[in-house]
Amino acid sequence: MNKLSYIFNQLIRIIILIPVLGYTQTENLNETEQLALRGNLQQEFLSLYDQERFQQSIVPAKKIVTLTQEIYGENNFRLITPLNNLASAYYMVEDFENAQASFLQCIDLIEANQNIISPELISPLYGFALTLNRSGQYETAITILERALRINHVNQGFHNLDQLKIHDTLTESFIGVKNFEQANHHQTFQVFVNKKHFGVNNSMVDESLIKLSSWYKRTGQIFLEREVHDELLERQTNRTTDQIKPLIETYKNISFSHRREGVDIYQSLSPLKQALEKINAMENTDLFLKFEVLLDLGDTYTSYGRVQSGMRAYEECWNLIDEDPGMSQLIKERFSRPVKIRNILLPGIYPLPEVGEENEADQTGYISLRYAIDVNGKTANIEVIESDPEGFIDRVAVSAIKKTVYRPVYIEAEPQESSDINFRHEFLYSIGSKGKKSNEPEAEEELEDKPLENPIA
Repeated sequence: MNKLSYIFNQLIRIIILIPVLGYTQTENLNETEQLALRGNLQQEFLSLYDQERFQQSIVPAKKIVTLTQEIYGENNFRLITPLNNLASAYYMVEDFENAQASFLQCIDLIEANQNIISPELISPLYGFALTLNRSGQYETAITILERALRINHVNQGFHNLDQLKIHDTLTESFIGVKNFEQANHHQTFQVFVNKKHFGVNNSMVDESLIKLSSWYKRTGQIFLEREVHDELLERQTNRTTDQIKPLIETYKNISFSHRREGVDIYQSLSPLKQALEKINAMENTDLFLKFEVLLDLGDTYTSYGRVQSGMRAYEECWNLIDEDPGMSQLIKERFSRPVKIRNILLPGIYPLPEVGEENEADQTGYISLRYAIDVNGKTANIEVIESDPEGFIDRVAVSAIKKTVYRPVYIEAEPQESSDINFRHEFLYSIGSKGKKSNEPEAEEELEDKPLENPIA
């Protein structure tokens, strides 16, 4: 054996022996020393976990489990928290297999040491369901989460706040199985819980309503979103002690929900003008709030094709610098780049399957375009740089870019053109549809003031 081989073999022996020695050292400690070591390891784990160093936190978490087993035995209830912590660390590094194993071991221990409706079951059941959602096992996750919810209700009553995170995760599970009625239920039920817990008129309920409106916005349920904002507006205007900022935000949200529909410019503008009246009536006008509303006002006018009115609103934004020079940096930054205010989305699957038709799209295509933006926020000089399959989605993509509207760049209150704006979109398609190029003649341009077709900004 040469010297290099000898050194290599010795290193291998050291690597193998180190963990063994570390393990045997804990066996030689008395119980008091083991408990002290366990406490130190717990502090190390918590410190690493709080710092989001999840991979490193697994090492002390595993040692705590082993040490707890040595001190108390393999089926002792004191293993519940260490196993739950270890499972949580595995989950955070997306090691779902080990996370599930630890959560299940924790669940078995609780059921063996306590009972099948113990409140301690909620945490590992919830954690286990999270791993199932992440791995796409939504049906199983629903079963687990519904059990956790029943245990929560048995132990804490029907209106406790601890159940809310279970409802949120159930929402994601029901989205996974495309049961949107149940997904909606688990969001709306949270408002009911908050009203029962705090009282119907308590301002704490507003947070749950804002959360519900965000859910409706995320899922494109514009009418239901606006209903929630209307309820919020009524609650906020009936109070005399509320701060003005949440009220202004509600006005802005109502305006934006109408703008997304693109049907009635008056319905979009009215809430913003009411918000400006509230701000101007303040003893000390909040110029930052006023700027945000004026910016929305300009975007709304522009998105409906009222370009000159939009420019006047943007000009008012710049005039605020005269009232407070400290706002200069904020205003210049917000106008420093073009911002989409009417965004026509390209399909993620093309062509879209007919109703009832099975989606067979399994190939990835893409298209890259370049275009300019004029001083009115309109796109111009649109050109396809590259597309694969060639010519497949080109007409649809060019049409979408043509209908997209921007807030243009402004420098010292003057609108500027922007050039060389690059855009890339990926989509799925099926081999069978590859030959069907989007070469039909394009429809005539819309009139300037015609209502928009669902501009999602």
